[in-house]
Amino acid sequence: MHIGQPLIRGLRSLVFAVACVSVTAALHFTAGGALLSFGTFAAAVAVLAPPAYCLGDRQRGIGVIAAACALAQSGLHVWFIFASGHAHHLVPGPTMLLAHTLAMAVTALWLARGDAALAAFLELLILAFGPGLWLRLLEAAGPVLPPRRTAPSLDGIRPQLALLATAAPRRGPPMAIFSR
Repeated sequence: MHIGQPLIRGLRSLVFAVACVSVTAALHFTAGGALLSFGTFAAAVAVLAPPAYCLGDRQRGIGVIAAACALAQSGLHVWFIFASGHAHHLVPGPTMLLAHTLAMAVTALWLARGDAALAAFLELLILAFGPGLWLRLLEAAGPVLPPRRTAPSLDGIRPQLALLATAAPRRGPPMAIFSR
């Protein structure tokens, strides 16, 4: 699956970070906290993007995404509370805990569905434009193709062995995909 390619993986981690920071900042502001400055918002996104990149090597299920959202919102909650000077709200009350849980669930569901839609869109592009064109476009973002396989030379081989040599490579993708 091409969703783990470095360029797409980076975009996915950025979307995760922006979504988590936006939701937590909106909840913080709605609960009476100060509006975040652009610098604090950008710093929070910069802190969340690398762990999201590490998790983005493949498509993850709703459980992993929900756990990552819960962890991100907990850390951001503490950060925003200390940044606003309201340390007495560090331990959330039942209402705040319910709001964070609901926001985490909605964000995780939204991100999981968006990730699935992105994976389906990439597969559709590969089907529509062919794997060769799409793989060449992604080559700039990271290694895509395995090492090139070459057909063995059959000069000077007995006909029986030549027949076996041409019939053997049955596993893996067709050779035509990897030749240019």
